[in-house]
Amino acid sequence: MLPYAVLAALLPALVIAQDGSVSGPTSSSSAAGYSCDASKCKLPNCNCASPSPPGGLQPSEVPQFVVFTADDAIQSYTIDSVNQFLAHRKNPNGCVPRMTYYTSINYTNMSMVTDWFVAGNEIADHTMTHVGTPPDDEVDGNLIALNALAGIPLSSIIGFRAPFLNYSVDTLKHLYAAKFTYDSSASAAIPVTENGTDAYWPYTLDNGMANDCLQVDGICKGEPKLPGFWEVPMYAFFDSRGQNGVHLMDPWL
Repeated sequence: MLPYAVLAALLPALVIAQDGSVSGPTSSSSAAGYSCDASKCKLPNCNCASPSPPGGLQPSEVPQFVVFTADDAIQSYTIDSVNQFLAHRKNPNGCVPRMTYYTSINYTNMSMVTDWFVAGNEIADHTMTHVGTPPDDEVDGNLIALNALAGIPLSSIIGFRAPFLNYSVDTLKHLYAAKFTYDSSASAAIPVTENGTDAYWPYTLDNGMANDCLQVDGICKGEPKLPGFWEVPMYAFFDSRGQNGVHLMDPWL
């Protein structure tokens, strides 16, 4: 079962979290060196990185989906902030929107994690103590704590986002080995209206990464090859200067 971030029919998303901003592009076509044969890489287990909708659909044929996420500790004030966006809104089918919460352990109210999960929201991994480029035990310890202290089934914790969006090729390899379904740490920092955009729909790493190629060593140009493992990029907000201005993957609440 794919997460909310992928389940939204692989549609480009508005992502709301808490850490970081960048100035200038984080990737380029030449740095990416990305190649993917769409005739061989097919859903549901493989998808090429592309700014176009999957299945050959035209954008006008595809409804808009918004993926709503938040990071860090779950406390009453963070849930109140999230509900400022969600509580008074309804999906077209009349249901209340659900979201993904990338949860770190420090300062988290575990009973609220349980309540948020039972209400139908996704709980995902954001390390134990909110460290960038995390060692494996920060990722694994978060899984253990969310399961033991909040009762979240291990089989339901399938997504990860790195604090500060700082990760390495080893982070991705560990997530794959630990049977996570997806990562959502990569930046998409070139507007979809510009040549060389990296605003890709969620894609699998069968053919390596296509984002953050100017930022993270050891990725892109076909690496790392992690078949069936999904990357859900963080799509930036831009001001009037486009990619040359400061743009946020994580607007502050």
